[in-house]
Amino acid sequence: MQALGLVWDNFDSLNADLSETISPIPAPVHFGAKLLHARWREHEKGGGFVIGRDVPSRQLSGILRNLAIFEPEVSDFRVRLAGTAFLRRFGRDITGLKLSEIFKQPNFEFHRDSMAEIVKTGVPSALDVKLKRKKRTILHCEALRLPVISPDRKGTWILSGLFFHE
Repeated sequence: MQALGLVWDNFDSLNADLSETISPIPAPVHFGAKLLHARWREHEKGGGFVIGRDVPSRQLSGILRNLAIFEPEVSDFRVRLAGTAFLRRFGRDITGLKLSEIFKQPNFEFHRDSMAEIVKTGVPSALDVKLKRKKRTILHCEALRLPVISPDRKGTWILSGLFFHE
């Protein structure tokens, strides 16, 4: 956790004894997730949400820190850019890392497969995520993953939002 520029605790799932509980939810619940989903739907009606054109934008300026962009690779996803909410979740900047470098098995396979399904089907995903240490909930957040168009408009990437329940 980060407060006033000081790191109070390390939530790096690779180095901490954290367990992750993920539950799909039918629709976004958090205000920021609802905002992102609404903007995404508006752009989908008009030809699609394009990285570099539709994000960053003024309409999303209040939640840019909550966003990350994932580019599909052969059997993994690379984080192209991650906001500071992901620093809070992972305890470090994940920009440039692959999912396989962020998550241990079997969590890596779950995240990779669910993101690959979003790329394949074009159907977004909303998840309720709880991180626990010794049966105590440390972080509770909502993850919204949306299919978006790559900057070169030749592929589908994932725009992920991470919104904390305080």
